[in-house]
Amino acid sequence: MKLHRLLFPAAATVGAGVAVSYAVRLHACKVPAMDIAACVLALFATVTAAVHHLFEAATATTHRCRVDGCDFRVRIRTSDPGESRRWQEAAASHPAHTLTPRP
Repeated sequence: MKLHRLLFPAAATVGAGVAVSYAVRLHACKVPAMDIAACVLALFATVTAAVHHLFEAATATTHRCRVDGCDFRVRIRTSDPGESRRWQEAAASHPAHTLTPRP
């Protein structure tokens, strides 16, 4: 649980590092300050969100529908075995099967 509390500060640190690195490179090329600010903010937000998403994807448990071709899935995080089992059963017996065509 403590790892999840450190997730956003760690992701923000990585995002800030990437943003500052690009700001220095852009400043060396004489790019206007407002353009640098826009790029830095965009990079910070994108990298922070990407690191956060990758961590969430790596630590989550995904239960999928067992029907062939159905793309229904449930992604859960920090659950006990009983709750995980209930979500697994819910994913297996959901009423609306969204079938994707297979080539």
